[in-house]
Amino acid sequence: MKIVLKGVSRKELADSVLITGFRGFGMVGYMTSKYLALALKARKVGYVLTEFLPPFIVVEEDGIGYPFEIYYSDKARVTVLVNRALPEREFMDEYTFGIARWVSRVGFKYVTLVGGLSREFKSPNDTFGYRWAHNSRYNGPLLDAPQLEVGLGVMGPLALLYVYLDYVRAPAAMILPYSFVEGVDYDATLVGIKVISHNMLRLEVSPTELETMARLQRAEAERIIQMVEREAEKEDQESKGMFM
Repeated sequence: MKIVLKGVSRKELADSVLITGFRGFGMVGYMTSKYLALALKARKVGYVLTEFLPPFIVVEEDGIGYPFEIYYSDKARVTVLVNRALPEREFMDEYTFGIARWVSRVGFKYVTLVGGLSREFKSPNDTFGYRWAHNSRYNGPLLDAPQLEVGLGVMGPLALLYVYLDYVRAPAAMILPYSFVEGVDYDATLVGIKVISHNMLRLEVSPTELETMARLQRAEAERIIQMVEREAEKEDQESKGMFM
């Protein structure tokens, strides 16, 4: 595996904060890292070449995107690894271990991993909208939300990268907004962006488009819930009528 940097040196990236995630529950890891790169006006500074490179490119807001691409914001001192593709299971270990070794060589201030946590684990009284975890070397801001509860876990490349980062002695934290399992969860992505930008980086970002999508998604979810509740109430009334 090879990290190709263009217009920036490894020394310049040192002591910046690295943010990354993958296409997991609600696409939260990918969407959060992508929108943060856009909101911070980060520039493309490189990409990852692997022997198992997914055979595709895609046109996005900032041009043609490669499967694994690196962005950097000089002003915010933030590096973002956008994983547009998900490494195949047989190559996940190689990819995540390669990224961890690169992190160790660069010397990032700390790494923030982001992914989705199923909404079925969310308490009705929860006001934070996420859980988090960190390794013993994490040296970033401590967050107000509770850490990931006993019995809950993380799967896939995010879990592997967390393990390998700990192995190479890199400080790392993992942010897990509650998310839908299927589809794209804009609301969970918005939570991830706000926690990382406001609470960790102390930066103000305005992902207006994402806020609009999240608002529409919440409205649609509320409409479906109300429809289901009305149908359930109607069936309950009809069953009582038949009984009488």
